[in-house]
Amino acid sequence: MDVQEMKKNADFLIQNLSGMEIPGSVSVSIRYKNLVNFANIYGITDPKYVGSEENGVIACHGFANYYTIKAIYKLLIGFKLNQDGKERGLFLDPGKLLHTGNRYNWDGCVDVKQGDKLIVTGKCTNAWLIEENMMLFTEFLVNVKNQNEEPVCKITITAGIRKGGY
Repeated sequence: MDVQEMKKNADFLIQNLSGMEIPGSVSVSIRYKNLVNFANIYGITDPKYVGSEENGVIACHGFANYYTIKAIYKLLIGFKLNQDGKERGLFLDPGKLLHTGNRYNWDGCVDVKQGDKLIVTGKCTNAWLIEENMMLFTEFLVNVKNQNEEPVCKITITAGIRKGGY
């Protein structure tokens, strides 16, 4: 793909993505074993994170990485747009996608517990191109709620798409 076509695609995405809801949602079931294993990775020993299944445990904040990555790739890989009368994916080559950062916000959120079923939705809040290396960046606001519609985390995800991937 030549530079002119990449710029055209970048301009299209920049103009059309900002404020766009990502269609669909992703469901993530939370299991005791996953919560405890994830806390153990971080060396956490507090029983509220690694205690017995009978007493129940909650997710450590690091566990947000578990459902964030799982959800965002499932949401974004299937994301379709209409460009010049043709349907196209957000990524022309998913192998060019780079996860470049997350910011987590737990204000007003409840703890994630074993047995929860999380529903993840999102929208694109911004897109911009760094012309020196033709890297397109996109920012997504991802909302995660439990089965009771209670928020468990609000995440801002930044993704980079290398040239040829958009």
